[in-house]
Amino acid sequence: MNCFAFNPSHSARVRSLALAAVTAACLGCAILLRNTIGQAALLPFIVAVVASAQWFGVRGGIAATAVGILAGMFLYRALPIEAAAAAVALMTFTAVSALITWLVETKRQAHSLLSSTLCSIADGTLVTDSDGVIAFLNPTAETLLGWHSAEVVGRKIGDVLHLKDETTGHVQNPSIDELLKAGSHSRVSSHKLLVAKDGSQVAVEENVAPIRGASGKILGVILVFRDVTKRREVQDQLTHSQKMDAIARLAGGVAGDFNNLLTVITGYSEMLRSEMATGNPQRRFAEEIFAAAERAAGLTRQLLAFSRGQVVEPKLIDPNALLANMETMVGRLLGDGVELIPIPGPGVGKIEADPGQFEQIIVNLAMNSRDAMPHGGRFVIETSNVEISDEPSSKRAGLALGSYVMIAVSDTGFGMDADTRSRLFEPFFTTKSQGKGSGLGLSIVYGIVRQSAGHINVYSQVNAGTIFEIYFPRAKNSVEAVHRVPKKHRARGNETLLIADDEDGVRKLVYAVLATNGYTVIEARDGLEALQLYESNRSRIDMVLTDVVMPKMNGFELAERLTASDPKLKLLYMSGYRDNPIGKYTEESERPFLHKPFTPDALLARVREILDLTGK
Repeated sequence: MNCFAFNPSHSARVRSLALAAVTAACLGCAILLRNTIGQAALLPFIVAVVASAQWFGVRGGIAATAVGILAGMFLYRALPIEAAAAAVALMTFTAVSALITWLVETKRQAHSLLSSTLCSIADGTLVTDSDGVIAFLNPTAETLLGWHSAEVVGRKIGDVLHLKDETTGHVQNPSIDELLKAGSHSRVSSHKLLVAKDGSQVAVEENVAPIRGASGKILGVILVFRDVTKRREVQDQLTHSQKMDAIARLAGGVAGDFNNLLTVITGYSEMLRSEMATGNPQRRFAEEIFAAAERAAGLTRQLLAFSRGQVVEPKLIDPNALLANMETMVGRLLGDGVELIPIPGPGVGKIEADPGQFEQIIVNLAMNSRDAMPHGGRFVIETSNVEISDEPSSKRAGLALGSYVMIAVSDTGFGMDADTRSRLFEPFFTTKSQGKGSGLGLSIVYGIVRQSAGHINVYSQVNAGTIFEIYFPRAKNSVEAVHRVPKKHRARGNETLLIADDEDGVRKLVYAVLATNGYTVIEARDGLEALQLYESNRSRIDMVLTDVVMPKMNGFELAERLTASDPKLKLLYMSGYRDNPIGKYTEESERPFLHKPFTPDALLARVREILDLTGK
């Protein structure tokens, strides 16, 4: 079976020459045998009709028939045959030629349709006879195997097809004899590698089925191979994304719980330090506790950045301008041996992100690249606008349709193998020696990008460098909103405050800080209790401080219930971990928020600031 057995695009000249050659051969045979075969002198032209119809279709068969009739009229004039007999012979020839043309054309079209169908299949298709001899190979199979159809047709399948188990590496060629003996309809298997002629390997799914004739007898076998490399890449990216999301949630939860403890440690150590005179020798112990808590808080901030639970202050920023301002700093980080090459794209749009976090992304990637180029190299930062549309060429894995700004950061360093790439963004994963890195740099980059509704792709090979492509949604607005900066306020007060927090340590600390600074404080262990206490003390409560994550009723639900009856009630949210919960309800800038751990001074300043705002 040949994909190009009949090509209607053959030129008229080629068709004419071929038809003329066949007709001339038949005419020569008829002339030589005319005295022997007599009235059957047109028999050689039947061959011309069959060949012409097979090669050139109906037109070829009709043309050969017409030429045969003319040649017959010429031959019968030269033979001692009556005119009536000659006429009957010519009519018989015409009828037989028309029938032959129709039959050959029908068979040819069925053959052409089958051949075109098999050749159009996007999967590799290979057909063998009952002895395992290859009879057909479609273009996709030629590409996968690296063999041309003309090289393999007529050869045993075992000489051409080589499959290996992906996990064990053992040869697993399909057994044609077993399949023919069993007569099973199909057999699908995956996790196999197809070894091409040049030794290259492609991950494939294999589907094998017998070919049966009208009587049910097995005539051969058809094998279909599907290249699953791209699908594997998408599945791996999805699996990796799901794994990273799970790790992010775990990291955010651990950081949140730890922040509750740090709030207590930081708060009481600060209160203890403030109660001691400057010359007290024990004051330094409280200062050491406070300093250790601050260092631990920095670690939880990194974990929260990875888990997308960090408090951010998004602004409308110009990536090109921000990167230009960072060139000097990034150059110093890279050192003299690494060449910094900025390639700002023309007309790059603005993005909505936290400028500090954006800078942190570039700094972390620069430090990572610096460590991968101990003997020097190039560090390139490129920006461009990217449109993701329905066009296959524009699609990127993990990105929805829309407009993006891409920041591509590349280096000429050591590069990474597949195993390292698969774990690249896991917290605390590092290839550096002990003490040389915390393993949080790239996980923070991942968290920041995802928190900013962006996406990150990594391309790297050992000894071939690394490329990070970071995509941020392009901002629709070009003018940044102006935010009012509240003025500083005194910390002390005499108002009545309601505190709702399920963490006893945090709640008691907040109570102690506020009560010692003149406030009247009412405590609630969860949202339901806070709701009940507010109803019984509505007239004298000036403000509610609520944790975001609480059992029975969370802080947002509590706030909705309270503000439904008192829209002017002043609120302050507190939390040490979250998955962007504030943005779920309204813009984060509209919600007064105090992130744990916080110091007593920060708590007092934030409370005083909210209380002094115009309103209740």
